[in-house]
Amino acid sequence: MHAVSRRFTLLMLLIAMLIPAGATSAAPGWSRGAALSCVPAAAASPLPTASPAAPVPASSVAPSAPAADPVKLTVGYVAVSIYAPVFLAKAKGYYDAHGVDVTLEPFDGGSEPVALTASGQVDLAATGAGPGFWNAAAQGLPVQVVAPGHREGNPVATPLMISRKACESGVITRIADLKGKKVSVNARGATEYWLSQALATDGLTLDDIDLQTLAFPTAVTALESGALDAAMVGEPLATQAERSGVAVRLATDFPVQNVQPTVILANSDFARDHPAAVEGFVAAYLQACRDLSGAGFNDPANLAIISTYTGVPAELIGSAVTPVYAANGEIDLAALNALQLFFRSRGQLEYDDNLDPAAVVDTTYVEAALVELGRVAES
Repeated sequence: MHAVSRRFTLLMLLIAMLIPAGATSAAPGWSRGAALSCVPAAAASPLPTASPAAPVPASSVAPSAPAADPVKLTVGYVAVSIYAPVFLAKAKGYYDAHGVDVTLEPFDGGSEPVALTASGQVDLAATGAGPGFWNAAAQGLPVQVVAPGHREGNPVATPLMISRKACESGVITRIADLKGKKVSVNARGATEYWLSQALATDGLTLDDIDLQTLAFPTAVTALESGALDAAMVGEPLATQAERSGVAVRLATDFPVQNVQPTVILANSDFARDHPAAVEGFVAAYLQACRDLSGAGFNDPANLAIISTYTGVPAELIGSAVTPVYAANGEIDLAALNALQLFFRSRGQLEYDDNLDPAAVVDTTYVEAALVELGRVAES
């Protein structure tokens, strides 16, 4: 088994529906919002999500009993709170209950999850559907999406932030003031697209700024020192930076709520040879997604588990903006395609013809999981 790095990295791969390149006006229906406040404040709470209703059986078939000799699965994850369902299912025994013996392996993020999944060094991974995934799929490598990751609420969990000093001095009072200034994303790809959505709400594009690439923690330090003018900062680091008086949120309400920027990726060769094991994993994962819906994310027991796997204090996780999960496992093909189109517009894809999103997704595992779990009402 490849030794996977355990360094803690705040990785948020957040994306949204495509805005045509070169657009200079604010996105329709979105405004700059209220005047900027330079006073540090607690992170706003996300819009409430309905708690899961009682399951509505999709079939009379009962959940399968755990296998006498369960298949062993190695599952990779990045140690950030958006991937909470992966480690919640482990801590609560859901994998065991669905007949799979899961070993969780943390890694840094970036292209590592895709590379390790494609090579078979992990069987499944929780990761972003970034350029690395699309390029791997186009090369015919054995990777496929088997379940959705998370969606964004409003406010967003990766705000555009500036330093408190820049705010108080009046140097930056709105997004339009970032023209020609240094603005960072944690990695080229999905978060870059996320930034494009924020900029568009006040008439800017990525071509109007000096785009930098800095890890979230490094970006906060650069904001404080003045080496950087603005940055996309993922939760819970955004809340931490705000509470410490280092940074304030310049934009939190740009239109990204209807896209799933993260996915559960499987090695398709492993999935073909062990379909029941992948079905069991997905069922356990969806069960954990339901536990985290609505107020469930901030349940003290859940926060304690998330804290254990991320190394972030439970109180800070509970104060940060929380993600939204698809309790019935819907995989949004249109959102995946919007990602692909954006990456192509930024010259990040190594193939000529766009892939059919349906060709990189296998919904049969979610469908089998719903036979066991039933469906729940979603808001």
